[in-house]
Amino acid sequence: MTCDLILPIPFTEEAAFINIVHAMKEIAHGDFYGVIQGQKFRTERYPEPVVWIQTTSAGIVKRKYVLWGLYEILKYLYSILNFTRSHFTLLWDEEEVGGIGLGTPSAGHVPDYRTIDDTSHQDDATTDAVAMSEDNQSLASRDITNKTTTLGPQTQNANLTDLASRLSVVFGYRGGRPMSKEDMFIGILRVFISAAIPPSNQRIRFHWGPSDTADTPCKFTIASTIQTEPPYLQFYWVVEAVARAADYLVAKDRYQLLSMVLKVDDVKIGGALLFHRQSASRKDVMSV
Repeated sequence: MTCDLILPIPFTEEAAFINIVHAMKEIAHGDFYGVIQGQKFRTERYPEPVVWIQTTSAGIVKRKYVLWGLYEILKYLYSILNFTRSHFTLLWDEEEVGGIGLGTPSAGHVPDYRTIDDTSHQDDATTDAVAMSEDNQSLASRDITNKTTTLGPQTQNANLTDLASRLSVVFGYRGGRPMSKEDMFIGILRVFISAAIPPSNQRIRFHWGPSDTADTPCKFTIASTIQTEPPYLQFYWVVEAVARAADYLVAKDRYQLLSMVLKVDDVKIGGALLFHRQSASRKDVMSV
């Protein structure tokens, strides 16, 4: 993978992470196997780097390629320790399937055959070739579970802003072994990839967490409360809560075991942990 820096304009790792998180959050709410058009994402706190999604000549890019690509990009930036405005080409089986840029694109650096719409997704809360590996493909197949859906948010048609406003999350640090920013950031992005695969309105009846990997010691697990009627713990709420956890961690600048209590319409629907694999276990989530 070779790097073509658009302009030598640096940004912080926190800015890159938060804007990637909010791009992945919005994209993860849709059909994992569907397609999207060109889009741009930024947050009010970090106007740069803009995360811009490019399509092929057909005007679309598969949602799963963008999610995998954003994850691989953050890993790559940490590997070279160079958080600078740049552009990445997404490859699948050596075929170009889209592109992702970090930083406002400059004239001459957006090929004519790709498209970017003028819509900028601002959430309030680069040319590299990113070859999306079979590891990501196998991650997807491992995390596919029962596709049965239940009553709950239908994100294809619902107003996502209004839907998200129903959720409240209470965070708390519970000690444990500290982690590096890199480990915790990469761990959080893996949650988005895994949680994007089932339908957003699929109910989590007991507990859930991404498959363990060697990528990072940061793990995530969530357990539902016993509910006999809605609201239920569903993957939509998981994605929203983890995005808010990312904002919380960066604001506090403290990276260790974090608990979350999720409530929808003031009804507790579940509890979750972000933790180091050596400082907690999945069973600890039951005490949240």
